[in-house]
Amino acid sequence: MEKTKKMKYCKKCLMPNTRPRLIFNEDGICNACLWAEEKKHINWDERWNELEKICDKYRARNKNNFDVIVPYSGGKDGGYIAWTLKNKLGMTPLVVTVRPPMENPVGVKNISNFLDRGFDHLMITPNREVGRFIDKENFINKGIPMHAHMIAVQTVIFRCAVQYDIPFVMFAEEGETEYGGTTKLKDKHTYDMEDSINLYLSGVDPSKYLDNFTEKDLYWYTYPSRNDLIALKPEISHWSYFEDFNNYKHYILAKEKLGLLENEERSSGTYENFSATDTYIIWLYFYLMYLKFGFGRTTSIAGTDIRRGALSRKQALNLVKKYDGEYPEQYIDYYLDYYKMTREEFDNVIDKWANKDLFVKENGIWQPTFEVY
Repeated sequence: MEKTKKMKYCKKCLMPNTRPRLIFNEDGICNACLWAEEKKHINWDERWNELEKICDKYRARNKNNFDVIVPYSGGKDGGYIAWTLKNKLGMTPLVVTVRPPMENPVGVKNISNFLDRGFDHLMITPNREVGRFIDKENFINKGIPMHAHMIAVQTVIFRCAVQYDIPFVMFAEEGETEYGGTTKLKDKHTYDMEDSINLYLSGVDPSKYLDNFTEKDLYWYTYPSRNDLIALKPEISHWSYFEDFNNYKHYILAKEKLGLLENEERSSGTYENFSATDTYIIWLYFYLMYLKFGFGRTTSIAGTDIRRGALSRKQALNLVKKYDGEYPEQYIDYYLDYYKMTREEFDNVIDKWANKDLFVKENGIWQPTFEVY
């Protein structure tokens, strides 16, 4: 099959113009790569001093309570942030994990290893029946297979901030700015509930599911009341505002200090094995991203590695051609069981969301008709 140049690619990385909210400048450089250059001129010492002052404020305010909430999936970024807040900034973090479906045993072991290093931790498991309903609805109707977990990663943390009276939260990176999206939060270290919904939940307020479940059933899938948030005035922050965000640096520290383990083999659809080790459903998410937009996990990871100087564009191109869009066949039984679907029903949903302008189905597999260049 002859492939054609259907998409425009960033001249520095390999992100195509099909990525939602990605913008190119007149030289053909995407906004993620432009941000990587802009970051070189940020006064990071000044921002670190700003972080120190914020930490001082919450240590004084919270006294014998925890000083900060750190969301933690069992991976490198949350582990690095919690360790740094505790050991370099004198904070006492409450680490909160939102338990995902289809847990990867590597991620479970990483949480255990992390806790052995002396951190206080909450594991929140939102109602699995509710989560399955939300995930199946969004898988079928939006091609988003893990939307319930994406919701809970936001709402659980907002809930915990209110419930435990901890108004300082430290998420990892602000993904829109880091990877090529809206720049609304580029120069801010905080965001609010409206930003959470519009930027991280595709604009869908999870309270819509009150048509299907009670408020109690949806407790961990909905935000606290506006009155509660106004009373608490939480600073919901991103680490990437205060320090140049470097996934590999986080990996090295988490491996050395926190017992972080990798998958034994490279992860589905990419060339590395040390990120996204918490759940198997993530690989379906990345596969559907590939079918909808023509880029997958390898393109995303390679872009990050190019920006930190670990890969040339030519090397990344070879990796993308080899691994991007790999079908996660080894996890299909997990998916069918979770969604309570037959293989035919599951495949019909996949077919529904495949971009017919970019792919053609041959021998039961969607093949790209575009050339990556």
